[in-house]
Amino acid sequence: MKKIYLCIAAVFIFAVAPSSAQFEKGRIITGVSSSFGVGDFGTDLFSLGFTREKQKSSGSLGVKGSQLSDKLFSLYLLPRAGYFVIDNLSVGLDLIMGYNSSKSPGNSKGSDDKVSQITAGAGPFIRYYYPLEKLYPFVQANLAVGLLRGKGYYNSTDYFSMYGIGVGAAKSLGEKVMVDALLGWDSSRWTDDYNDKYIYGSFGVRVGFSYFFSLN
Repeated sequence: MKKIYLCIAAVFIFAVAPSSAQFEKGRIITGVSSSFGVGDFGTDLFSLGFTREKQKSSGSLGVKGSQLSDKLFSLYLLPRAGYFVIDNLSVGLDLIMGYNSSKSPGNSKGSDDKVSQITAGAGPFIRYYYPLEKLYPFVQANLAVGLLRGKGYYNSTDYFSMYGIGVGAAKSLGEKVMVDALLGWDSSRWTDDYNDKYIYGSFGVRVGFSYFFSLN
């Protein structure tokens, strides 16, 4: 039902929306965005992080005191490029590029266990703006397919697919640059080497910057 309401709202916007020079037919949009939300996939895109964890044991397992645990690192980028096929409506391509790793201390010096994963994917997106005087609401939908290649305890290559919908608003930072926030829902699924299927849903906020220009 929520998807039906979103589609109805999008049709209404298409019918009555005014036009802005930044969203005119023939212009190009490029940008990069970040994601924050709840879920196991897609919520950390365009993030850079390094974490060191410590565990403090109560001694119930025969070991007492602070112990060094996993070191975690992640780097994800979500760049995009699109073209305004008509005023206010852009279509284009999203890219997903990512790397994350975790390192756990081993039982002896030099025996650390390291696991890493590379994420690569691409897919189309569509975004429609409703230009107002100072704020520019929009609706968006996107699809993507790609692969997850893991190294560590065992090597694997898993393939994933995902789609998302959302509504948001953009704010101008100048003649060609905007910052935007999108409230949306993403669904992703993939199958591992053992033919086990995983399905995840994420609901959260995506924040990004967009740059508009014309080739003329």
